[in-house]
Amino acid sequence: MDWVQITILIISGAILLSLLIALIKGIYLSKRRFICSECNQEFYPKWYQVMFELHHFEYFRIRCPHCGKKKFHRCIDE
Repeated sequence: MDWVQITILIISGAILLSLLIALIKGIYLSKRRFICSECNQEFYPKWYQVMFELHHFEYFRIRCPHCGKKKFHRCIDE
């Protein structure tokens, strides 16, 4: 194996590992309750909604299924 093949192997492994971590994070967060910052309704997001969304500590920018607003909603489960 030359250095190009080794580099491609390492980069593809890093990408697969990153996708696996994002999938685990999405599944973990889909079991957590969120409260909408607009309508104050509680909801459980889908795993693919929280997989790559912006977040700041316990606030995630996802769409509320009740009012449809895409804002930063708070995760209220520990």
